[in-house]
Amino acid sequence: MRVCIVAENHPLAAMGGAEYQIQLICDELLRRPGVELHYLARKVPAESSAARLPYPIHCIGSDRGIRRRATFFDAPRLAAKLEELRPDVIYQRMKQSYTAVCARHANRRSIPFFFHVASMMDLDMDLLRGGWSPNTPFDVVETWLGNRGLRQAPAVFAQTAAQARILRERTGRDATAVIGNFQPLPDRLPPPAEGPPWRVLWVGNLKEVKRPERFLDLADRFRGRDDFIFEMVGRPWANRRMVPVMSRIESAPNLVYHGELPLQAVNELMTTATFHVNTSAFEGFPNTFIQAWSRGAVVISLEVDPFEGIEQVGVGFRAGSIGRMAELLDSLVADRQRWLQLREQSFRYVQVAHSLSQAGRLVDMLIDSAVAARSAIRT
Repeated sequence: MRVCIVAENHPLAAMGGAEYQIQLICDELLRRPGVELHYLARKVPAESSAARLPYPIHCIGSDRGIRRRATFFDAPRLAAKLEELRPDVIYQRMKQSYTAVCARHANRRSIPFFFHVASMMDLDMDLLRGGWSPNTPFDVVETWLGNRGLRQAPAVFAQTAAQARILRERTGRDATAVIGNFQPLPDRLPPPAEGPPWRVLWVGNLKEVKRPERFLDLADRFRGRDDFIFEMVGRPWANRRMVPVMSRIESAPNLVYHGELPLQAVNELMTTATFHVNTSAFEGFPNTFIQAWSRGAVVISLEVDPFEGIEQVGVGFRAGSIGRMAELLDSLVADRQRWLQLREQSFRYVQVAHSLSQAGRLVDMLIDSAVAARSAIRT
């Protein structure tokens, strides 16, 4: 059985939350007998790195010159490669022009194609967002193609029940299944911190949607206090609008900036963190929440709430403001029993909902669907 993974980036070329999830799916697929895996991407690793992988990587485009403005430039190469490979099933994550190409190929060949929502932006069906910029014409075409692909994809996975509801409201279609993000999880919680300094950890690439400046605003409220340490992890973003943010990071007296770190190092920091703070404007299902829940860092989010009721679930807080974030930090270190209870509740939840068994469930659906499609063609 031939499975094609389609993505803008291969994890060895550019690692983010979506790429990490796809890497775990690839690992699960490779454990299945009879699966022939192919990875199609625009940004691919060097040949020396790719040669060590147990599956072939196919470059379907380039981000050089004007092509960096949109992925629809890759459409002819992607379509041709799918025709050449003739996959039994296609999996693609993150709405873009690739979604339309994959949906068209799947519908023409009567094979299953699974699109997986990667963030709330994937469910925004508006063609024009924000103000005008030189990239707006490219963005409109890219969004139009992505919307078309979302509507025509034979199967759609949502990450949360909230996403499934929004998908139904905006497209009139139901999610094939709700499959949240997953990770390898530790067997037990690390021992809780016994006292100050309390460590507050922020993790994410330093780009506008992550709003790192809001975390700096939070750290500013604790200047002059030695009972809290604020830490940041993430790759600096090559954007002039991030220059003032980097300047603030470098000058903050109560903040440690670790730069970009490998996954294992981030997990180690989570085991020593008292809190994990998220300041993003929007996300799908943050992988960092799973890292925090499974390692004892209580989650406090400014806006992102994948449950539309994170406090009711008992695995963290949606603060809504920097002021309430600061109040929560102080109140939770003052009420140790409540903090310990949140750690334990979060750990129990993540073991049930976000273990690698979810990757197995996803892969089972890919394979079963491909088998069913083959049988239908024969009959």
